Amino acid sequence: QAEPQAQAQAPAAAVKKESQSLRVDAAKLDILVDLVGELVIAQSRLSQLAAGISHPGLVAVAEEIERLSNDLRDNTLNIRMLPIGTTFSKFRRLVRDLSAEMSKEIDLITEGAETELDKTVIEQLGDPLVHLLRNSIDHGVEPPEERTAKGKPAKGTIVLSAEHAGGEVLIRITDDGRGIDTGRVREKALERGLLAPDARPSEQELFMLIFAPGFSTAQKITNVSGRGVGMDVVKRSIEQLRGKIEIQSAAGKGTTITIRLPLTLAIIDGLMIKAGEEHYIIPLALVEECVEFSQDMQSDRKRTINLRGEIVPYVRLREAFEIGGDSPPIEQIVITHGGDERTGVAVDEVVGQLQTVIKSLGKVAGNVPGIAGATIRADGSLALIIDVPGLIHSIEHEAGVQ
Repeated sequence: QAEPQAQAQAPAAAVKKESQSLRVDAAKLDILVDLVGELVIAQSRLSQLAAGISHPGLVAVAEEIERLSNDLRDNTLNIRMLPIGTTFSKFRRLVRDLSAEMSKEIDLITEGAETELDKTVIEQLGDPLVHLLRNSIDHGVEPPEERTAKGKPAKGTIVLSAEHAGGEVLIRITDDGRGIDTGRVREKALERGLLAPDARPSEQELFMLIFAPGFSTAQKITNVSGRGVGMDVVKRSIEQLRGKIEIQSAAGKGTTITIRLPLTLAIIDGLMIKAGEEHYIIPLALVEECVEFSQDMQSDRKRTINLRGEIVPYVRLREAFEIGGDSPPIEQIVITHGGDERTGVAVDEVVGQLQTVIKSLGKVAGNVPGIAGATIRADGSLALIIDVPGLIHSIEHEAGVQ
């Protein structure tokens, strides 16, 4: 009697569990996110108007609407979040098949599969990760006999991991292979005219040459790699997601490629700053602190400040964007972080924190160095969103300094 009853309860439990979830067309979610974005802009305008009128009742209502719109924003964006493990799980067979094809023994270890990312980001991340894994299998991990001769285990390891770090998600592909031969990279770069004969690039600059179009250090072309197609596409794909890609490598020990991605592509918290008459937004996830730029902070090194004993490089927004007019007597420095590095951005004024609805600048202005997008302010005017790492990189590139 007990067994049939248990069998009858099982389908009922399954139906109950299934009824708690609902399939929704992704296009409908996109429309909802767009509408929430417009609501955030309208709420910002209401808050500004309420502050100008100084009516206590209106200010209270505006604050309540701001709280509700924040909750609505967070919950709407959470609906779009998916665990990255759904993508990671597809790569086990890829690694198994390619390593067998190349007569290599490789274990794929995945970590942080529960880390959540925006659905749009996950969908566009698959192809770049495939390219990077193929590259690790072909160029990175050595054949078993070469590994044993070096005192390594015959079986190589590739670790694919994901983790949250502030307002970003870090995805790393780490192999314990031969590492990047910077001498070989330099030789190929000279052949292709990517380096001047008298150039003295840093190790990091040599690593990044791997992402140049058509670049390859492979001795022979295989079905896996060697054609120089893919790595430049990887970099471009990551940048289209407002992400960054970094390389660390040690000869004979292995290579780690790190992808930095924003949690969402739609709405972020931002810090509004001012330079001249223009307003700009710095993503709040990058901001550590804001300090007054006093003379005793100047260090002996050019374009650096002494922040409580630490030497921090900085850039003046007025100079970077060629903004005319006189600087104020006292500037503010926004201290930002990117990875293990801290950078200061000198601005005229720190206006305050606000929700930022990210708008694309389109193909014409979408690739301007140092600009990640734009947002609409409460008064209807446009404010550019600053890509701080990109801005620093472009200035260093132009000046030829590290």
